[in-house]
Amino acid sequence: MVHVACRHPIVIIGGFLVDWTAYQPLATTLETACRVPVAIVPLTQASWLYASVTGSYRSLLELTHTTVEKACREHAAGRLNFVTHSAGGIVARLYLGDENYDGIAYRGHRRTATLITLGCPHTSLLSWTRRTMDFVNSCYPGAFYRTVQYVAVIGRAIRGAFPGTLAEMAAYQSYRLVCGDGTVWGDGVVPVESGQLDGATNYICEGIQHVPNRADADWYDAVLARWVRHLE
Repeated sequence: MVHVACRHPIVIIGGFLVDWTAYQPLATTLETACRVPVAIVPLTQASWLYASVTGSYRSLLELTHTTVEKACREHAAGRLNFVTHSAGGIVARLYLGDENYDGIAYRGHRRTATLITLGCPHTSLLSWTRRTMDFVNSCYPGAFYRTVQYVAVIGRAIRGAFPGTLAEMAAYQSYRLVCGDGTVWGDGVVPVESGQLDGATNYICEGIQHVPNRADADWYDAVLARWVRHLE
């Protein structure tokens, strides 16, 4: 087990249509490795479906803010670390921001030490995400806040192909929707290029796939040693 000297609590923000309970094993691992409290934003499939129907991440931001406030209050913390998966990374980048988004700005950069994104589509052509993605990337391009350490981790496990194996065809469809090209490499859902962030510390991890807790595939916790050392 890797151990790091961490000073600030950790908040996990999960990905699209993944229930927050799926990240409990990661939370336990981080608590052991970092010896700090770890909280998970309680996002559910219903939370994400509501966001997709409305086209707004505001409800996701409100749940994030409640979790952050509770963690900071209970542990007398002035700063924290975010560990995010998939679209949770976009929620975090929104939360850090100073600009008004759908009536609110949380300015979370003032209390964020490190933002780690695991398999996050930092660019995407998906129709229901375009408004929010365009907002994030126009207002806060790349590793925008100098007081925040940004780390982007993306797996390189499956090259999309059609026709191909079931995994290759599923990856092809996902990559095509995200970046317009289904034949690139990625983690099975997010293309390598989309998972990187300008100005961040970027890691491309061979063999790492997108979906957590699968018995037949390595997820991002398998390369925890590469990224956990960036947590402060």
